[in-house]
Amino acid sequence: MSPATPRTRGTRQRLFDAAIELIGQRGAEAVTVDEIAAAAGVAKGTVYYNFGSKNELVAQLLEYGMGILLEALRGPAAEAGPGPDVLAEVRGMVGRALGFIEGYPAFVRLWMGEQWRAGGTWQPVLAGMRAAVLAEIRAALERVAVKVPPVPDHDLGTVATALFGAAFMVGVDRVSAVPAKPAGPAVEAVVAVAAGAFGLREPADDTMSHQ
Repeated sequence: MSPATPRTRGTRQRLFDAAIELIGQRGAEAVTVDEIAAAAGVAKGTVYYNFGSKNELVAQLLEYGMGILLEALRGPAAEAGPGPDVLAEVRGMVGRALGFIEGYPAFVRLWMGEQWRAGGTWQPVLAGMRAAVLAEIRAALERVAVKVPPVPDHDLGTVATALFGAAFMVGVDRVSAVPAKPAGPAVEAVVAVAAGAFGLREPADDTMSHQ
C-alpha cells in the first residue's frame, strides 16, 4: 500500500473511531464491515482499501491503543527521579493508567472483551499487549526493589500482574460510577498493592521498613 495521504489518514482515523466504538460496545465478532463503514461515513470498499480485512482492522486498533497506553505508562522521565517516596514512579504510572481508562473507554472495553474470549482471533496480539504492559510495570517495581527489597515470597512478576488487574478493575469501576469517583483515592487503592509487596505501611511510607 502506498504511503497514506492526509485524506487517507483522516479516513483511517474515522474508521478507527467508528470501529472501536462499535466493537467496544458489542464485541468484534458481532460487528460487520458494513456497519463500520456506515458509522465512518465511507463506502464498504474503503475499509478493505485501508486495512485489507476486518481482522486486520481490529488487530491494528489493538496495536494503536497499546501504543498510547505504553506511552502513558512510561510517562515523563522526571517521575522516576530520587525522592523520599520510593513508590512515586509506581504512583505516577497508576495515575496515568487510570487516566488512559477514563480517556479511552471504548478501547478498554474492546481489549477486556477480547482478552477473555477463549480461542479468539486476536489472542496472539492480545498476549503480546499484555506482556508489554506487564514488562513496563515489572520494570518500575524492579527499580523500587533497588531501594527496598520486596517481602520474601513476593515475586515481582506476580505483583506486576496484581497491579495490572487492580488498576483496570478500579479504573473501570471509577469511570462507571455516576458521578465518576475521584482519582486520588483510586490511585492510592491500587498503589497499596505495591506497598504491601514491599512491606511498606502505606503507599507513601518513606521509612523503608518492613512489617
